[in-house]
Amino acid sequence: MEADELKKILAAYNTKLDEKLSLNVTSLKSINLDKSKKSTQSILKYRIAEIVVFSLLALFMGSYIATNWSQTHLALSGIIVGVFTLIALAGSIGQVTLLQQIDFTKPIVDIRKKIELVNTHGLIFLKLMFLSTPIWWSYVVVGSDYLFNIDLYSNMDADFVLKYLMINSLLIIPMVWFLNKLTYKNLHVKWIRKTIGFFAGTKTMKALEFLKDIEEFER
Repeated sequence: MEADELKKILAAYNTKLDEKLSLNVTSLKSINLDKSKKSTQSILKYRIAEIVVFSLLALFMGSYIATNWSQTHLALSGIIVGVFTLIALAGSIGQVTLLQQIDFTKPIVDIRKKIELVNTHGLIFLKLMFLSTPIWWSYVVVGSDYLFNIDLYSNMDADFVLKYLMINSLLIIPMVWFLNKLTYKNLHVKWIRKTIGFFAGTKTMKALEFLKDIEEFER
């Protein structure tokens, strides 16, 4: 191996080592481990509470679907709401699993990465909210039937309902495309950055920015 080639390899190694040390120092300055432990425990309690709430809601929706199985429109609306409830439940369970995986004896960067993944929880619910937009009527149908015993579907014109369902169905594909764009990998795109910042808030945005920096460093 030529001396010049060896020097290049050593130089590249030193550069990467310096970057990693710099990243660790920066992370160390911005995070207090004791405070982070307390914070993660507090977040864990909230996520467990979410699991309890979503679990009860899922059980309720299961009961609602079974009770109204003979009425297709009510059963279908209940199934749609139930599916989104299960998605939210799965997200909360995933968060609890991630929180329990945080090992404060690991390198600072590894700890910070998991903490920021937890802090992106707001983006999950933002996506869930947007994804449910085309079928928001399901919540209205279930709510009006259960709370007020009013069957909205029976009071609507059949042609209007059919056209409305067709229009909303067409929104699903562009909505899925839109949601796939809402990720930290696309923060360099102005409209995506603004959308996430506006709907998800500063904390979520900072978490996504850190994850993007980590990914670029790990390349």
